[in-house]
Amino acid sequence: MMRTTIEVFGARVRQARILRRMTGKTVLAEMGWKGARQTRLEQADVTVLDVDTATRLAEVLRFPLEFFATAPVSRVDVGNLLFRAPKATSAMEREYLAQFAVSVGDLLEDLNSRWQLPPVKLPDLTRLTDPVAAARTTRERLSLDPDAPIGYLTYEVERAGVAVVLRARRTKSSGELEWGPGDGVREKHLGYATRVGEYGDRPLIVLRAVDSWERIRWTVAHELGHLVLHADGVREDEQEEQASRFASELLAPAAVIAAEVPKVASLHNLMPLKQRWGISLGALLRHLFESELIDAHRYAMLRRQLYTRINPETGHTWGRTEPGWDEREPEQPRLLAKWVERCYNATSPAMLAPRRLIWPQDLLEDILAGQRSAPSTSVTTPPKSTSSTPTNASTGAPPSGAAGWEHGSRSSAENSIPVSANGGKVLDFDRFRSKRQA
Repeated sequence: MMRTTIEVFGARVRQARILRRMTGKTVLAEMGWKGARQTRLEQADVTVLDVDTATRLAEVLRFPLEFFATAPVSRVDVGNLLFRAPKATSAMEREYLAQFAVSVGDLLEDLNSRWQLPPVKLPDLTRLTDPVAAARTTRERLSLDPDAPIGYLTYEVERAGVAVVLRARRTKSSGELEWGPGDGVREKHLGYATRVGEYGDRPLIVLRAVDSWERIRWTVAHELGHLVLHADGVREDEQEEQASRFASELLAPAAVIAAEVPKVASLHNLMPLKQRWGISLGALLRHLFESELIDAHRYAMLRRQLYTRINPETGHTWGRTEPGWDEREPEQPRLLAKWVERCYNATSPAMLAPRRLIWPQDLLEDILAGQRSAPSTSVTTPPKSTSSTPTNASTGAPPSGAAGWEHGSRSSAENSIPVSANGGKVLDFDRFRSKRQA
């Protein structure tokens, strides 16, 4: 018998509307409704609609009908977003970020039900923990060498069970235009973190795509700091400072790099430190000052130079585009794409279409847009290691054959699928030596 009614979850209606960046009034007008019907629908746990009305609602919001009839799993509200949003961030934008995280969380739950995701290995600390000690503990939990640079940080984070999403510059699901160089009104943050899943136990980092590899790495480390230190929320600027100190210490432990800091530090002679440890000059300068490796006078002088010296290749100050900002490929996540391949044998959102998932294809494209594609190298045996996963010395990428979180439970051959990243370039210091007075 053909069904004539369908139960619709209010949270799903609200989620779809926000992800499409539509107002309640717009939906009311499109549906031909009056009064507060849209509001009542969103606030209700479940509402029974006739199939024709539900189908029309699905068409207006451009989501599959099954989406509205499926109970949400993840519950993320604005207060669960672990970042201190800039004052210019609107309430609607915060809602969008929360609902985007819900979508990712529910997709992760679906994938985990089919093939178990890597277990979470983050330490459970509090805001009272010293950020330096927290960074050291995190390196231990992630099985990273305490005295060595972290090659491909995003890989190591995902190996510890943290899902990472890199949002594309052009979002298809919300109809947004590509972010231009002057854009910044809507999103002034580079990323945020939260926890998703039925029990809120799956850490998630969502990044905004940028061209600078230093900013991507540092933002991953910063959001990891929030996950480790601020599980109860981020409400004060001081917590942002804690996450920043954690990020710099995680990337470049002060006690280790102390021996590498020149006696008279300059922007030029700190460049090898930047490249070796994978941290921007701006973050490095502040880290050296807070760790008492340079004094306040030199710190102020070098920061002034950083934001007045012009990079002749970009026309911007070094503070905006440092030398070497484009010398490596920005890190990209891989976990979500890998699990989609494993669970659905699909390497693109288009290949998921026959599976009739509850999410629209354009939203899946937004979620998977920044994921690294499958490596094309042949299956190899992972090299033995006694500490962290070894990396390619020149690119910082996981080497071919590094299994890490790509472990599985089905076949030993698949467990050895190599993980690799787009190759980067080694910084040519001579290129900047001749221009350092520019």
